[in-house]
Parts: sequence; structure tokens; C-alpha cells
Amino acid sequence: MKEPPIQSIIEDLLPLHEEGLLREETAAWLEEQLASSAQFKQLAERSLTPLPKPEIPSALDYDPMVKKIKRTLSLYQIIFIAISFFLALQTSLLNSSFEFVLWYAVLGALIYLFYQDMKMVFLIAFIPILFWSIGGGMSDYFSGSIEAKLAPYALQTVFGGILVAGIHYAVALMGSLVGLCIVKLKGRG
Repeated sequence: MKEPPIQSIIEDLLPLHEEGLLREETAAWLEEQLASSAQFKQLAERSLTPLPKPEIPSALDYDPMVKKIKRTLSLYQIIFIAISFFLALQTSLLNSSFEFVLWYAVLGALIYLFYQDMKMVFLIAFIPILFWSIGGGMSDYFSGSIEAKLAPYALQTVFGGILVAGIHYAVALMGSLVGLCIVKLKGRG
């Protein structure tokens, strides 16, 4: 049987030697061989240089995908805001209705589950009621059904709007805490 050339053996052992996977005797023999020949030294130096990694073009085009995701998120955001305004008009304290407790709790939970951000719960639950309350009060004033001076009435309307919006936000906050519990329980399970 023909004995394999030493260069082939060295080429096979160099990657194992670089990783430290050779036995002591084999590593000593390999180092001895590398020291004995300039050609083997050159071979060892070439094996240490990493191969250039070719850039593989991605099959996915990320820009349209990100654009589509942003469009979908914007749609959901508009739906949440529309639901919030609808709930503000239909089930608020201003309509002498206490249905808002259930709906704003559900809205708070859904907003938190979607965004996982308490600021969004505040913005979507507080701001529409505040604007609707102030707008309703000011439209009553300008229609002539309120006999008061504008500045004190506007101030009273703003504070009243903040109070009513705060109550609605408190209910939505309770719902968002339920959403937070759902997220925590889902994360554990």
C-alpha cells in the first residue's frame, strides 16, 4: 500500500490543530513538520487566513414588507381611535350612561394587548373624551343655551372635561391592567 504524502496529512491536520483538537503527540509532530519546511509554514499561514465570505443577495425585499406592516398597523390604529370616538359618543358619562365602564375596560385591555404601552391607553382613552366633553360644553355656550361669561365657563368646561376624561381613563386603565396580567400569564405559560 502506498503511503500518503506528508503534505496531505498536514493539510488534513491543520484545521484540527487550530481548534486544539489534536493529541499532544500529534500536535508536536505537526509543529515539527511545519518548522522543518518553508512550504509547510506557508501552508499553515494560508490556512489561518479566513476565506472571503461572498455576500448572498436576500431573496426577500424588505422595503415593501415593512411598508405593508406599517400600513396594517396604521389601519389598526385608526380602528382603535374610531372605536374610542364611537365609545366616547355612545357610552360616556355625558350621556348619563354607565355602559362605558364595560366598554372602556375592554378598550383598555385591547389597546394594552395590541401596543403593550400604557401611554397609548392614555392617549386613546383620555384624549377623545376630553375633546368631546370640551367641544360639547363650548357648543352649548355658543348656541346660546348657557348664560355665563366665556372665560369662567371655558375654564369650568376644561376642568369638567379633564375630570370626565380622567374617569374614563381610570376605567380603561383597569382594563389595561387586566391586559397586563394576560401578557404576564401568557409569558409564563
